[in-house]
Amino acid sequence: MKERLSIQEGAEFLGTSTTFVESMISKGRLQPDSEQLIERAQLADLAELVAKLKGGGIAAMVSTVDQHL
Repeated sequence: MKERLSIQEGAEFLGTSTTFVESMISKGRLQPDSEQLIERAQLADLAELVAKLKGGGIAAMVSTVDQHL
C-alpha cells in the first residue's frame, strides 16, 4: 500500500473531486511534499472529518462544498 498519494489518488481515496483536494491544499488542510504527493495519514484524517460532518446532519453542506470547490 502506498503511503504517499498523488492528488488524483487522494481524490479517489476521499471519494471527492481533484478540485476539492486542490482546495484543501490551498487552504493548508493538506500539505503535499515537494513531489506533490500527500501522506495517506493526512488524507485519512480529512476523510474522518468529512465523515463526521456528514454524520452530523450536514451532508448537504459537505456535498455543496465538494461540488463548488
